[in-house]
Amino acid sequence: MRKDWFEHVRKTRKKMSRGKKEQVSHVNAMKEASVTWAVVKCKLVKKREREARKLAKEKLKDAPKGGTEE
Repeated sequence: MRKDWFEHVRKTRKKMSRGKKEQVSHVNAMKEASVTWAVVKCKLVKKREREARKLAKEKLKDAPKGGTEE
């Protein structure tokens, strides 16, 4: 999650800096990003859960059947 947080701060900083001569500071971007972080974090958690379910489903699909074949 830490990596995702800083990625969100980076995107927020870039958005805040548009149209300004100087880039917005990282600290100010963190303050602004904390407002929207809850929504973004929820989306990331759901995405990871979906991917985990998908991998588990594929793993079961690829596994051989338990019966003996003659």
